Amino acid sequence: MDLTLLLPLALLVLMMVFMWRSNKKRTAQQQELRAKIQPGVEVMTQSGIFGTLISVDEDSNVATVETSPGVVLRVHKATIANVVEPAVEVPNDASALTGDAVEDSTIADSKDVDTNATDAHESNADDDNSNEDRPKA
Repeated sequence: MDLTLLLPLALLVLMMVFMWRSNKKRTAQQQELRAKIQPGVEVMTQSGIFGTLISVDEDSNVATVETSPGVVLRVHKATIANVVEPAVEVPNDASALTGDAVEDSTIADSKDVDTNATDAHESNADDDNSNEDRPKA
């Protein structure tokens, strides 16, 4: 066989493998989403509406979403695009990890140092702009 024939065939096989892998990943993501969809979770629809899932009717593919107290929407189950995970609050310092408590004044002092460094940088920039008053040669 000629090399000019093998190269396009190899590229075709490579393209088919990548398409198969991406389809497999997409199917796994859809199955994971379906497993997470249960009443009581916070969901987002494809149109960007957030709410709490109240019920899902598998026979008619209808999901009931409460967007605010007393406001209930009936949407197709396929329009649920994402299950919103609760946000994890990260402390400003590592005291939760080490068990040591850090005083608030220490945190405030470190913030003052950062603003002082920024102020010094801005004053240097102002000095550079002072050349504008000089006449151009």
